[in-house]
Amino acid sequence: MQENKIHIAIAENAPIVSAGLTHTVSRLPGLPAHVTEITSAEELYDFLRTSSTDLLIINPFFSDNFDPAKVRAICPEIKIAAVATAPLDRKRREIFDDVISIADDTDTICDKIKRMAVKPDSISDNKEPLSNREKEIITLVVKGMTNKEIADKLFLSVHTVITHRRNIARKLEIHSATGLTIYAIVNKLVDISELHL
Repeated sequence: MQENKIHIAIAENAPIVSAGLTHTVSRLPGLPAHVTEITSAEELYDFLRTSSTDLLIINPFFSDNFDPAKVRAICPEIKIAAVATAPLDRKRREIFDDVISIADDTDTICDKIKRMAVKPDSISDNKEPLSNREKEIITLVVKGMTNKEIADKLFLSVHTVITHRRNIARKLEIHSATGLTIYAIVNKLVDISELHL
């Protein structure tokens, strides 16, 4: 599993925020990550030139001259997420691929990182494949149906639906509705237009 780790750099000047993010990100369920803490702009650019990095999580005010375009010139494939310790204006938010708030829960952080740094076909790498019935249940779950509604629609017992949902969570290592929705969209089980977001 070592080669499948996501390489994440966290650039944050506040030690408490940096340590908290590192601790949280390195322990996300179902998302093996190698995390490096960066404390200066010089260290950031040196690190990016010498290391393979999938995702940079950075305080938008990390340095006076931070420029996402400069980072992307060094690492064209990198995704960049802002760490929001306070609300960010729309213009500043737009220069990042996403924003991770210090108030986000673990599932939300995990979902955002997967959306940015995990390639769609690698989410289920080395995992047991989903059955057609499980895929069908995922589509109904992300469309907002309850276990009872799914059971009625598919002529199953509620217990069977719950068992399928447990198996889906185990196979995909996704334990939130948001994560399941992202998985379903990325893997083309549902079209985003079908969802009530």
